[in-house]
Amino acid sequence: MGVENIAKNNPYRSRIEALIKVWSEITSSNRRDWTREEIIDLLMAEYFKRRIEPLRGKVRPPDIFEKELSSLYFIGKYGLGLFKEFPEIFNGPLMQESKIDDILLKMKEQGIGNVRLRHALGDISKEQLIKILRVPFTGVVLGFVNENIFSAFLNKVSSEYPEYEQPITNYKKFYIAFRVAEAIAKGEIRNKLMKEALKRAMAVRIGAAKNLPSDKYIYTIALEVFKTPTKVLKKILSIQERTKNKQGEITNNNLLKFEP
Repeated sequence: MGVENIAKNNPYRSRIEALIKVWSEITSSNRRDWTREEIIDLLMAEYFKRRIEPLRGKVRPPDIFEKELSSLYFIGKYGLGLFKEFPEIFNGPLMQESKIDDILLKMKEQGIGNVRLRHALGDISKEQLIKILRVPFTGVVLGFVNENIFSAFLNKVSSEYPEYEQPITNYKKFYIAFRVAEAIAKGEIRNKLMKEALKRAMAVRIGAAKNLPSDKYIYTIALEVFKTPTKVLKKILSIQERTKNKQGEITNNNLLKFEP
C-alpha cells in the first residue's frame, strides 16, 4: 500500500501515512524483539508529531493508543503485506489483534454458526470486550473487513455473552455515529436529510434501529477525529450552541430542527 495510491480525499490518508512510517521504523530496526509497549510509544509519538487523533468516540480513554494498534495491525498485514516476513511481530506484540482477526476470517470462511466465541475467547471483562470489538471496527473503517462480518460479530457476542447486551448496544450507536461523521468528512453528506437517511439506513443494517446516536455525538467525532470545520457541521447536524443573552446568562439555542 503506497501513499501515492491513497485518494487525496480519503479522511484516513494522514493516518495511513503515519502507520506506514511506524512500520518503516519497526522493520528497518533489525530488531525482532519489539514489545507491545514499545510499539505503542512509537505510534503515539508519530500521531503526536502529525497531530492525528486516534479513532474514538466521545471520550478519550487512557488506553486509546493501545486500541489504535488495530490500525497498525491491518495496515501492516493487509496494506503492506508484512505478515510472512515479520511473523514475530504479528504473533508477539500484535497477537491480540491477530487472534480476533483469525476469528473474523473463520466466520467468513466457515460460516457464522460454526464459530463459538466463548470457546475461543473464554470469559471476558467489559474492558476486554471493548478492546476486542475495536479490531473488527477498525477493519471495517479501513476497508479490510466487510461490514456484514462486523455486524454478525456484534450479534454473536450479544448471543454468547448476554451479560454484555448494553455495551454491544452502545457500540452499535458509536459505530453509526462514527460512520456518519466519516461520510460528512468525505463530503458525501451535504444536508440534514442525507444525514438522517444514512443514520437510519446504517441502523437497520447493523440491527440498531431503536438506538440512533444523537447529532451531538456525531459532531464530537467529526470535529475531534476528522477535523471537519464547524461551519460545515452546523449545516448538517442538529446541535445546540451556547450563547449569552442580554443579561449575560448562558443559554442553549437549537441550530436545527431536531435532536435525536
